[in-house]
Amino acid sequence: MGAAAKSGADAYGMSVRQTRMDAYQEFAKAARLAVSQIQDAANSVGMYSSSIGEDERRGEIPSLQDLLTRLDPLGDAAIRVRLAGPKVVAEEAYAVLETCSDALGNLESYIGLVRSSPFMSVDSEDLTIITEGPLIRYREVAATIGSASNTVAKFLDVARDHLDDWNGSPA
Repeated sequence: MGAAAKSGADAYGMSVRQTRMDAYQEFAKAARLAVSQIQDAANSVGMYSSSIGEDERRGEIPSLQDLLTRLDPLGDAAIRVRLAGPKVVAEEAYAVLETCSDALGNLESYIGLVRSSPFMSVDSEDLTIITEGPLIRYREVAATIGSASNTVAKFLDVARDHLDDWNGSPA
């Protein structure tokens, strides 16, 4: 390969690398923010639940609609990761979206449970609840949030490993 072709290929490779790095960093930042916001909402609901029956309520039940609106950048960033490639990194971004979705679903179930119990904390071990499906309390929400956080870390590891891939082959 001639010197001009090599320098052109190097410039293109650097451009691809920068595009990927920007997309990966944007997604990681949005994912960390999403996990943090879900955690904050879960903590607020947990405080609200634990203060049921007390004279003064602490915490509040957040609006899921507002939370979903604040999470829009995560989906946009995932699209940029998919466009930047390679596919293996995009699959990890999808896994992050899936675990964040699971955490949101559990948070929604927990909020519904807290709203349905105005006289006693649903996180109390003294409370027996009979339900058809799984019972989602604070500890289950916290577990899925932890899983989402771990998935973000895995995404970063895979993204770092494949930053310089060319058609799925490490550079």
